[in-house]
Amino acid sequence: MVMAAPVKSSLDPIPTFLLRECIDVILPYLTAMINTYGTSLRCSCLPASQKTAVVTPLLKKASLEPHELKNYRSVSNPSFVSKLVERVPVK
Repeated sequence: MVMAAPVKSSLDPIPTFLLRECIDVILPYLTAMINTYGTSLRCSCLPASQKTAVVTPLLKKASLEPHELKNYRSVSNPSFVSKLVERVPVK
């Protein structure tokens, strides 16, 4: 799943490209984290550290007035690990 995930720019502590380069070392820890979060997902609770995201306001259309707040939409960028947990099937 890590290797199949797109490499996108994010503000994660460990960038995706670096995570991929060190996957052999990090994989056991990442697996343990996801298994722990998977258990949490069955209970419908996720750790607070995985509920954070960087939110960026973007103009809906370039032709709209940038000084009016209603012309913006919010785009959230959750952490890479949070995205991985979302993709893991919960049994």
